[in-house]
Amino acid sequence: MDFGVMTQIQMPRPWTDTTEREGFWNGLDQVVAAESAGFKYFWITEQHFFIEVGHCSCPDMVLAALSQRTKTIRLGFGVILMPCHNPFMIAERVSMLDVLSKGRCEFGAGRGTSPYMVEGLGFDPKIGRDVGRESLEAVVSMLTHEKFPGYKGKHFDLPSRHVVPHPIQRPHPPIWVAASNLETYEHAGRQGLGVIGVTRNTPDETAPWIAAYKSAITNGDKSAFVAKAPNPKNGVFGMACCDKDDRLARDVACAAARWYYGDNDAELNANRFATAGGVGKVNDKVATRTNDELLADAMVFGGNPDSISRQVERWAKIGLDQMIFMIQAGKTTHDQVMRTIELIGEKVIPRFAS
Repeated sequence: MDFGVMTQIQMPRPWTDTTEREGFWNGLDQVVAAESAGFKYFWITEQHFFIEVGHCSCPDMVLAALSQRTKTIRLGFGVILMPCHNPFMIAERVSMLDVLSKGRCEFGAGRGTSPYMVEGLGFDPKIGRDVGRESLEAVVSMLTHEKFPGYKGKHFDLPSRHVVPHPIQRPHPPIWVAASNLETYEHAGRQGLGVIGVTRNTPDETAPWIAAYKSAITNGDKSAFVAKAPNPKNGVFGMACCDKDDRLARDVACAAARWYYGDNDAELNANRFATAGGVGKVNDKVATRTNDELLADAMVFGGNPDSISRQVERWAKIGLDQMIFMIQAGKTTHDQVMRTIELIGEKVIPRFAS
């Protein structure tokens, strides 16, 4: 199993004059520490307008900065909002990161979880899936051709052009999609794409969908794949905190998860998770469980290294390829994030080395 970290650059109030800038600076330091600790992947989401919830509106800038501060950790868009950007610019950003990072780019594609973001950028979320599909098809063609031959669909009529730079990874960097809903696993497999889900669905709930994903990407019609280089990997992300004090870390991790899933007074909280049924439906699965139940169900990763290893093992047993910890979440402090990264790297990751 591989291990990754994910961030949205969350900043719950109250703020000081330096909270926002320090959040980004701390985020860079956290990824450098994660690489040293043995994490293989870093993922950052694209968020717009979501104060407190996610301040990273330009993930390509953060990833570019990290490409010069790191050497081995894979740098992932998690995800680019495909309906909200010109396909030419998406291909250019993906290739540019691949060049700057010397071939470490991971290309996550999605349509956005909230109409609040998509509509604010001037796009119709009702057609987001269809627009996103066409955009991804066009971008893959741009990444794989020496000269893009052009693309004509319902939503795009793109001329033939040289799209530069070209990515280092050929035919293109690994492509992933986000799975807010379990049904997306099998859909991703049928397209030859990697898939990243979320631990608000338990291992038992997710297991049949991982099996369906693996069957689809292994036995499906390869000619129907969007990806020219299939990426047969699945992962999930969940809130995490690790400390030698087991109870302290369990409480911090669960508090972060409750904040993330909607138990907060952030101004825009009600606008989140639209594609997953709204913040109320998402939070219900968390709110109806005690902290001990969240941890026992491996929906949250908290405690000392032994506790976290037992929680990760639940996911390893169902065939998970990548465990992604969202450590910088809710009101978890920078010091707690750095301690978690260090302890997981020292005590947890080696237990699951392939």
